[in-house]
Amino acid sequence: MKNNNRSNLLKKVVLLLLLASSFSYGQFTFFKPYEVEVTSDIPFGSLTSEIDQMRLGLEAQQWSVEVLKYWLTEMQKNPFITGDQKINFILYDSQKRRKILIPVPVKEKIVRAFKTEAGFQEHYIEFISETYEWLLENI
Repeated sequence: MKNNNRSNLLKKVVLLLLLASSFSYGQFTFFKPYEVEVTSDIPFGSLTSEIDQMRLGLEAQQWSVEVLKYWLTEMQKNPFITGDQKINFILYDSQKRRKILIPVPVKEKIVRAFKTEAGFQEHYIEFISETYEWLLENI
């Protein structure tokens, strides 16, 4: 009788472990990372002249605004976003043969600030500036 009880208990424990592990695995397989995709040939070309570097700087300014718009949209879709986050900024050449992947950090203070209008007003320029610098440093 004791063996039968142990066997049933062991089966239940194994079943619970399998269910718990499949639930955790299922959560991660459906997770869609935050991503912004952009197409540009400038970062893949020669950046030796000042004009090329200025063009890259101007495009990076536009990209940082695109990242901001994307992040605000994601926060509207999911108001429960908390903590430090990451946005994968993916840069392709025009033929999609080459790509650059830059993980852009979003600090927890920015996430909290963007949930209120006052916080947004105080921090959106900081977010754009930090994103701009981060993109240029990591290209």
